[in-house]
Amino acid sequence: MADLKDPFSVTELTGDSINADPTLLYDSAAAIPAMGDKRLVRVSNITDTATDQIKRLLDHPPDHSIIVMTSESVNTRSKLVKLLDASPMAGTIGCYPDEERQLSALAKNIFSAHHIRVDGDAMNWMISHLGSDRLMSRSELEKLAVMAGPNGHISLEMAVAALGDSAQIATSHVIAAAASGDIRSLGDQFDRAMTDAIAPEAILRAGMTYFLRLFRLAGMMETGLNANDAVSQHKPPIFFNEKAMVTRHLTHWSSQNIIKAIDRLGQAEEQTRQGLPAATSTAQAMLAISQMAGQRR
Repeated sequence: MADLKDPFSVTELTGDSINADPTLLYDSAAAIPAMGDKRLVRVSNITDTATDQIKRLLDHPPDHSIIVMTSESVNTRSKLVKLLDASPMAGTIGCYPDEERQLSALAKNIFSAHHIRVDGDAMNWMISHLGSDRLMSRSELEKLAVMAGPNGHISLEMAVAALGDSAQIATSHVIAAAASGDIRSLGDQFDRAMTDAIAPEAILRAGMTYFLRLFRLAGMMETGLNANDAVSQHKPPIFFNEKAMVTRHLTHWSSQNIIKAIDRLGQAEEQTRQGLPAATSTAQAMLAISQMAGQRR
């Protein structure tokens, strides 16, 4: 297997870099590999903005390159996906974010294979804090399994210690600050997430997940429950360290405003597909939500 870190055989690009330089992708793909028969060009976070560049590659394919592209913002309706699916020399594979049910099944399979016992609060914490990336989630869970060892035991403290620095924790801090209307904290948390190379799209998805849960809780309150009871009865259980924050948000956010927040996050995702830098659209959406929360309070 070729060394994926070998700069003579592998070129790493991003959607932003090829958007800034329209010739970069083709020049990278057309470069003759210094070692081996093929050059691998990997492009992360590509968007529909690059469709014309990909069309040029398909019309005049280089002889010595394999191009692999990943994206968190395109779907089956995207121009880029339609172009690739229509080409005899290209194709797409749909990858869908994990939800709590899939994450729970993944964790149970990994831990049962090693005969590891997991406390209930530890499992709930892991499921609520792992992200939607299957490869990353598997890596984090397997790391925890190694820490516990065969026939081991995973407590809440061990889970927090092992996974506490994950990307999902960083995104949750951004969402919490925005939903609380704390603009100063939002700026600090967002800057920290960007410094840690957290994908802005991950923050948008985490925000949608959080506000959808808040919407379900608001619906439970409309049946006569108060905020505390709704949070306590939610399935899957809300991690106890987050219950006070979620309850507080329920008192500040009406169902109508929650829908507005979800719509604003959807607009940011659409702006990203249309070529606006993901960090910019995400920051603007978080600021708008924070301002909505502040006005409500």
